[in-house]
Amino acid sequence: MKDIDKILQRNSIDDVNIPSSIEYKIHYALNHLENKSSKINCLKRIIAAFISTVIALVGSVTVYASFGGTISGKPILEWIGIKFSDQYEDYKVNVEGQEVIYNETKVELSSTVCDDGFVIFEFDVNLSKEDKEYLRLGESLVSEQELKEAQQLALEEQQKHEENNTVGFGDYTYTGHYEIMQQGRELINTVNMRVNDGLLGPNHANYNILIDGEGYYTKSTQTVSKISDYEYKVYQLYFLTDEIIKDKTDFSVTLRLNALENTADKSGYKKLENNSGLYLTNTPNNQRRIDMTGEFVVAVSKNKALENTKVITPNCEEVKYRNMTKTVEEVKITPLQIIVKVKTLRDNVSLQCLSSTRNKDYIGVTDFKVYDDLGNELDSLKYETKRIITYSNGKVEEWAPGDIGTYKSFYNAKMELIEYIIIEKNDNTNAIKIVPTVRELNFTDEGTTEETIELETLSIDLK
Repeated sequence: MKDIDKILQRNSIDDVNIPSSIEYKIHYALNHLENKSSKINCLKRIIAAFISTVIALVGSVTVYASFGGTISGKPILEWIGIKFSDQYEDYKVNVEGQEVIYNETKVELSSTVCDDGFVIFEFDVNLSKEDKEYLRLGESLVSEQELKEAQQLALEEQQKHEENNTVGFGDYTYTGHYEIMQQGRELINTVNMRVNDGLLGPNHANYNILIDGEGYYTKSTQTVSKISDYEYKVYQLYFLTDEIIKDKTDFSVTLRLNALENTADKSGYKKLENNSGLYLTNTPNNQRRIDMTGEFVVAVSKNKALENTKVITPNCEEVKYRNMTKTVEEVKITPLQIIVKVKTLRDNVSLQCLSSTRNKDYIGVTDFKVYDDLGNELDSLKYETKRIITYSNGKVEEWAPGDIGTYKSFYNAKMELIEYIIIEKNDNTNAIKIVPTVRELNFTDEGTTEETIELETLSIDLK
């Protein structure tokens, strides 16, 4: 906790799902402060306290939302809700002569897949016995000794509360830490590749990509499959929207390898029950890193995918919810997936309605459910690519996706969001139905409850 700003900066790049109850407490504390600078400092203290319940005495511990998933024949990215069609292999392009070697450990780029919306890089990682053991691959994140020490601290903390007659109140840092460490005992180390780290600033590993020599920050995910004790398959996926690629169909991609690390095997999260929505990925005692420097440069093309891509401008109604309007602008049916572009407009926007859950114009977390024409729910993933605010005086700013780009009060602004929904493709699907949802918090004297509201259905004919 020596430098809160650095902790916040480092953790902001990870996908962290904060439970709604904790989100409410943060907003509640902020809403009861008068001075705006005090709100900023308070928010840092709240997040620091939240993080400290995880890190206790061992330093920083990385957490992120659980997704789970496996790889079998093709990368089925189930933990982010993406399933590719069976045509995946038809669009795979083999790559030769692209490798980085460190002692006896080798990372080799073996293939690429480029669709109209994403590019996937497939790597073969072959580790030496020494590096495999150094990274503790196949071992638990938390040792038995660490778990015993954490348990002892938790027992002493609970005993102190009993002696002071404060059971159920006050700080339970060690108890929370022990619960996290129990979880870590069930998780196994796998390999993690860090690429393009620091390309566009501090950290942001794996979210940066170089296209024709120019750096971009984009949504990305990495999946890993264990082949043997010393062999791993790593898939690195980048979402490439029109805002990034524009009209390019052929382009060069550069990935600069920075390091191999250990991290928790995501598939292990399926075994965990009664979790809070946050999951351990590493601990300081477990964390290992092997610096490997080199780069992979490969030409990719989406021409083949474009030849078999159908673009639809749907004729469906707008969906309205309070001061928010959602419109489907375009649907792309590629050989591997369905991509839906959605524009969201919000009127009468203020800092308070974006940050305070108790504000009358506050709108909760939005998402989408997608169904085929037979009513079967399809796997889908929503992500935001653009967020533009137009203030009442006409000034226009572009904020980072998902972010509130100011702490200064403003009123009567307009906001525009661009979102994409990546939908599982099934060749037997003739139409899709998209149901926008809003997750709202309800406040009563008895406490806070959460409700998911389904809005009007958007029906889209795919034929």
